[in-house]
Amino acid sequence: MLRYLIASLLMSAPASAADDNPNVQALLLRAVTVTCKLDESIAFYRDILGQKVIQERDFTADVAKPYVDVSDKATVRLVVMEGRGEYPGGPIMGGRVAFMGVIGDPDGPACRDLNNNAEEKLKRGGRHGEAILPFRVSSIDEIAKRLAAKGYRIGFQPRPSPVGVSRNMIAYDPNGVILELFETNIAPLAPMTQGVTERMPIR
Repeated sequence: MLRYLIASLLMSAPASAADDNPNVQALLLRAVTVTCKLDESIAFYRDILGQKVIQERDFTADVAKPYVDVSDKATVRLVVMEGRGEYPGGPIMGGRVAFMGVIGDPDGPACRDLNNNAEEKLKRGGRHGEAILPFRVSSIDEIAKRLAAKGYRIGFQPRPSPVGVSRNMIAYDPNGVILELFETNIAPLAPMTQGVTERMPIR
């Protein structure tokens, strides 16, 4: 079963404790996907989104089992990728995307239902416990063309975001992970107000 592992730099603390102790912090380091399609995943983020591999490391099944549901014969390869971009105001770098790729264990528990799960996920949107990964991109229309040319599923084509400060789209990676791709505009767009309700900001 496909699972998402979210790794953070430091352990989180309750909000009240964080308020009392300014040294308590929690920063998202990377979003990690368990995958039985490692090569396809790397190619997607490299060729479609321009990410680069910055780290690779193999783990035995014994080391990986607390994180991934594998049999004793499996190897798990951690691959970390990152992207950078030039935007108005200067270059920025966000969090990293990573994969725990299951190798040599096609009949093991992590990969047993691979095809059924992938097909089912691609027919629907997000459900309880699933993540939507947002990526700030440039040339969102070019990315949409790349996705279509490679036959990847697109939830919707680039359009103004609900608040009108960016154009965004929804796409799916080879694992069925939902991606929100957005391109920030220098001049605000007219907001997409249909179906949008206003809420007071969280304080």
